[in-house]
Amino acid sequence: MPTPATVLLSYSPGRTGGDNLRALVASAGFVVAEHSLGSAPAVDFDPIVVALIDAGARTDVAAAQTRRWRAELGDQIVPVLWVAAPEQVAVGLDAGADVVLTRPIEPGAFVAQLRALARTQSTAARVAVRAAEARLLGDQLKKALAQLEREQEMARRVRATFLPRSFPQVGAARFHVCYRPRSRSGGDFYNVQRLDEHHVGFLVGDVVGTGAASGGLLGAFVQRSAVMKEISDRGYRIVPPNEVLNAVNRLLIELNAGDDLPLVAMLAGVLHTGTGALTIARAGLPAPVYVPATGAPEVWAVPGPFLGSADATYPVRSDTLNPGDRLVIGTDGMRPTGDPGPGGPDRLLEIVVKHQTATGSDFVDAIARDLLQHVRHADDFTLLGVEMG
Repeated sequence: MPTPATVLLSYSPGRTGGDNLRALVASAGFVVAEHSLGSAPAVDFDPIVVALIDAGARTDVAAAQTRRWRAELGDQIVPVLWVAAPEQVAVGLDAGADVVLTRPIEPGAFVAQLRALARTQSTAARVAVRAAEARLLGDQLKKALAQLEREQEMARRVRATFLPRSFPQVGAARFHVCYRPRSRSGGDFYNVQRLDEHHVGFLVGDVVGTGAASGGLLGAFVQRSAVMKEISDRGYRIVPPNEVLNAVNRLLIELNAGDDLPLVAMLAGVLHTGTGALTIARAGLPAPVYVPATGAPEVWAVPGPFLGSADATYPVRSDTLNPGDRLVIGTDGMRPTGDPGPGGPDRLLEIVVKHQTATGSDFVDAIARDLLQHVRHADDFTLLGVEMG
């Protein structure tokens, strides 16, 4: 059963005024808990809605008791109502009383004031409960955020283990990367692998539009799922880039994650390091820029939708990188807003032209520095350069 609303009545024993106040409090529908004015025992204020003090002639004792109660209550709100002589109003208010009624009291006004203070206490109690719930929710949220931080940090470490620490040198082909992990939950990935004595496979990818730790892990999953060389009892087969994208696309669809699956963008390529013969296929990633040894750079527009969204085909582009030619591939992180939507790599093309005379890692790093000056988001930044020596 609910605890009845109780008024704590403190007065000097034997005082008839206290008896009258007890009767008025009871008539207002409250339970009366009596307390001897000036007595030392601590009071259980949990059921108390109003503390009523009949100061009488013991004003100093009433003031001291009021101050002590205020100290004991702390943040707990219990209104204190004094009944005192007219000349003691200021004393009562200074001691901590919320209201001081002077004798002779009018019964109707007294009961109305008592009920008003009880409503105030009830409202304050509800607010205190809500505040406690909010603090509890805040603590739970802090714990959840701390757990998310730990998960994202673990995902970042796992994802970092899948990124190559160095690139193979096969024939005249050289690879250079500028990678800037700009958040714990980013999903950029890249890889370069020797396929045989003449072929090198490479890929650059991005898990788009996710702020969760799963973004980086999905990137690692896609990277490991991109099989560029199939080995059998009869030998091996170099998998064309379009087949690589088709296979990854099917795997993502088979995850059956529905709308929870982020967009995945990727470009895959195979380069013959002797002849420079190059084949690439693209899925959603910004179009690469071809930089010839002599002549103007150009955008290689290779169509291809994002991976994992639907059954699709990915056309290939076949070309040749002659000695001194380069190919520059970047993720959405190089765009000023990180927008994964359609948009030409105009700034990339412009900056490539600006640094066209640079070579090797200096070329890639110079482009990256210029691009990063205009980036206004926290997405990962990856720029891969393919160069024929």
